[in-house]
Amino acid sequence: MLTRILALRPFCLALLFSFGLLQAEEAKKVAANKERIIQTVRFLSEENFPRTRTPADDEKTIEYLVKSMTDAGLEVTRGEFVIMQIICDNDFFESSSPFEDKVMFESQRYTFANIHAFKKGKTNKRIVVGAHYDTVQNSPGADDNASAVAALIELAHLLKETPQLNCDVELVFYDLEEAGLYGSRYHAKTLKKQKANVVCMLCMDCVGFYSDEENSQNYPVSGMSLLYGTKGDSLAMVGRAQDTKLLTEAYKAFQQATTLKLVPFPAPKGPDIVLSRSDHAPFWGEGYPALFFTDTADFRNKNYHKATDTWDTLDYDRLAQVPVGLYHIILAIDGDGLHVPQ
Repeated sequence: MLTRILALRPFCLALLFSFGLLQAEEAKKVAANKERIIQTVRFLSEENFPRTRTPADDEKTIEYLVKSMTDAGLEVTRGEFVIMQIICDNDFFESSSPFEDKVMFESQRYTFANIHAFKKGKTNKRIVVGAHYDTVQNSPGADDNASAVAALIELAHLLKETPQLNCDVELVFYDLEEAGLYGSRYHAKTLKKQKANVVCMLCMDCVGFYSDEENSQNYPVSGMSLLYGTKGDSLAMVGRAQDTKLLTEAYKAFQQATTLKLVPFPAPKGPDIVLSRSDHAPFWGEGYPALFFTDTADFRNKNYHKATDTWDTLDYDRLAQVPVGLYHIILAIDGDGLHVPQ
């Protein structure tokens, strides 16, 4: 792993220097509503905790998401999918005559839902932006992943005032990311089956935790700190090595519009558990270009998947810049300034 990471170092350095590490002298005037972001994170992680443990919790969360996107002027649909589970009936082995009155295995059907919001474009090309809304049991999930849900809602409000684009923009809240990426797998496979012209997928997962302290950022391999530093003050953007053009133009669009430090990272070819553990991975699997935006989760945030992942641990000034950056990436892709592979 270390060999692969270090082998990428010359390429990464060239990439960074070609972009320039200077922040934009003057950020674009588009701005996110920080108070609305805080309100969303608090609702999902505090007022509606736990937000996905039971069907009732799920419905309350979904109602909030639907209303938020409707308020942003987007068309909202609910995409349900079914998960089949085969479970063992423990009573079977306790019965005196199990084959007469019991069954060894039972199949159970569970219905889950992705929430889709659309801004219709002039062509059949589509940009997908996604974030999962579920969380692990017993964690408020403020950073993971209420932070990205709030950013996605804010992105919808930024798009509300934008004239019709060339591409359709589909904003999706995924369910069951924590259980195996089921929501995004279903969506990516459905789009592939429909032969949808997806030019790019943008995924946000854990985008609200930052630190300016030295040694606050860890990596899968210690040698990576020589290239990327030891402060957790940046947002990582992960893309496949074959999508260098996409990484390059997305970086430029993001940094010209925000002062949040963005670090582009080209993922090694082949499977990588660390870089493929969120909802962008199924899109890679279906052959679609995709970018993954993250604060690196447990490599920085000690609250990851814990009861301490609360709303008051996030940096809302930096979080509020994430939807602004993605908004400008969408404009860059839509404006044909970025030629992504089909």
